[in-house]
Amino acid sequence: MNPVSLYPNAVDEMIFFQDNDIEKAEKLNTYNGLISQGKYSEAADYLKQHKELYGFSADYLNALENRIFRLQEYLLTKHKKTPCIYSENEPDAVSLNEGIIWI
Repeated sequence: MNPVSLYPNAVDEMIFFQDNDIEKAEKLNTYNGLISQGKYSEAADYLKQHKELYGFSADYLNALENRIFRLQEYLLTKHKKTPCIYSENEPDAVSLNEGIIWI
């Protein structure tokens, strides 16, 4: 999984996520135990060794955070549009071309 977002230059790959079944409970308990002890690097390494485990890993959370950040960054660059204007005057040609609705 690529934790860096490519948006808006490209579409990010979909992140696959699923629940763990009961057969993986012991391994998941080991992973969660490392997290609860604050051994985050060891927990990440353990998760990488066991590809069959799914969880809210650092890579997963970083990918979400980066995608949200990139979307916010992109939206802040967009021109703000006023959907409608209340006015007693006639609209000018520029505002009519921009698609503003005059009421």
